[in-house]
Amino acid sequence: MSIELLNKNVETTSPTYFIRTFGCQMNVADSLEYSRVLEGLGCVRSEDEMSADIVIINTCTIREKADEKAISYIGNIVKKRHSLAEASGYPLRGGVALVGCMASIRGDEVSKRFSDVKLVIPSSEMEHFESRIMETWPELVGSDAAIQTEPVLRPEEKYGRFINIVRGCANRCTYCIVPTSRGGELISRPREIIFREIQNVLNAGVRSITFLGQNVSAYGQENTDGYGLPELLSDVRDEFAADGIWFKFLTSHPSDVSDELIDVLNTHDSFSHWIHLPVQAGDNEILQRMDRGYTREYYMDLVGRIRDKLPYTRLSTDLIVGFPGEDEPAFMNTLDLVENVEFDAAFTFLYSTRRNTPASKWADPVPREEKKRRFDILVETQNRIAMDRAQSHVGRELTVLVEGEANSSGRNGSLMMASRSREEQMVVLPGVESDFGQMVRCRITEAKLRSFRAERID
Repeated sequence: MSIELLNKNVETTSPTYFIRTFGCQMNVADSLEYSRVLEGLGCVRSEDEMSADIVIINTCTIREKADEKAISYIGNIVKKRHSLAEASGYPLRGGVALVGCMASIRGDEVSKRFSDVKLVIPSSEMEHFESRIMETWPELVGSDAAIQTEPVLRPEEKYGRFINIVRGCANRCTYCIVPTSRGGELISRPREIIFREIQNVLNAGVRSITFLGQNVSAYGQENTDGYGLPELLSDVRDEFAADGIWFKFLTSHPSDVSDELIDVLNTHDSFSHWIHLPVQAGDNEILQRMDRGYTREYYMDLVGRIRDKLPYTRLSTDLIVGFPGEDEPAFMNTLDLVENVEFDAAFTFLYSTRRNTPASKWADPVPREEKKRRFDILVETQNRIAMDRAQSHVGRELTVLVEGEANSSGRNGSLMMASRSREEQMVVLPGVESDFGQMVRCRITEAKLRSFRAERID
């Protein structure tokens, strides 16, 4: 298959590209932007990374395991691409571009190790992606191509779309490498550019838009005009809010979630009441060592204010187990916070040292076996809470956006649809192919840990 595709690539004048994405939604959104740029430069998306002319590897470095996965992937495809070229008798055109967070930290190291890596672009420099591609491979993309103004929608974003609204992070959490990998200064996109992109994707049929930022609730804070995320969402409401259109945002630092932001979410049904609010730990000493900028008391008060004003809020979080200095009482404080807040979902991680962060220099006397014991207790506790909260939704009526066919089938082999609620809940319900991309009313009949079953009521 790869040899056939390579032969086809050589015989055509259109260069081909392939993108592999590691990491978070920010990277997914960036990869979609890279696709739009490449297709605007005349490139054609390839089905196969081995035969594509330009291979874009969009990397994550938030944990060491992410680094290892990306480097293993690079080594594997470089070896296979050379074997393919030798077997086919055709030289490979183009090469590999390393982009994203790992490119910021280990780009030089990786390009020296793998000669096929011809281009390294950190996340903080993605605005130069087009010009760097053109400089690196002028024989493939030419020097006078123009980027398409209309959105290029991948199959995975047919009905839902990520839009980056702010880059960088001005916080200095002691465990986090993001300010180094994605930039330590906030860069908020202008309102008019965001609005133009919203209009374009709505015209293309997208029904759900998620605004992204490493700290999305810090939007506009680097400016002095007082125009932040609450003001942006108010303008989005006035310009675009309508039945059958949803707006979400991800991820928020607790210190930057204001009462004004909470209030604006209650002004129109287009706004999702799903808030991802990473707490990381429930012990004040650990939060201080993390330099998170808030206490557990502040966080609990914030959750109370959110749930008072938005009763059906779906609240998710991030939790780190085994941070340097976490003793048993500190862990129990985190467990106590989880029990009291009752998160709908949590992403829980064993602490992983990242080079060039303050925490990497601190002693960490807790054995890994003990960290793993605490991790298992925390996960078991959170899963119990999440299941209890999910069960409370049985019988509730809600609207879902049908995204495609579910992996499972219904009774008597009937077709089941995979759908998503305004609050990012996964819901499986019976339907037909004409439901794809449609809003459907349903009633929850069964709750599972990470999804629901429902019956239609429309």
